[in-house]
Amino acid sequence: MNDFQKYLSTAPVLLTLWMTFTAGFIIEINRFFPDMLGLYF
Repeated sequence: MNDFQKYLSTAPVLLTLWMTFTAGFIIEINRFFPDMLGLYF
């Protein structure tokens, strides 16, 4: 279990999770506010 926790705290795993979250956030913003060039709300 300790090795698994160490694996989850490595940079590629954290980068993948962060990029997935960011991409999902941007997709959802564009779904509710289409054709926005910036976040002006």
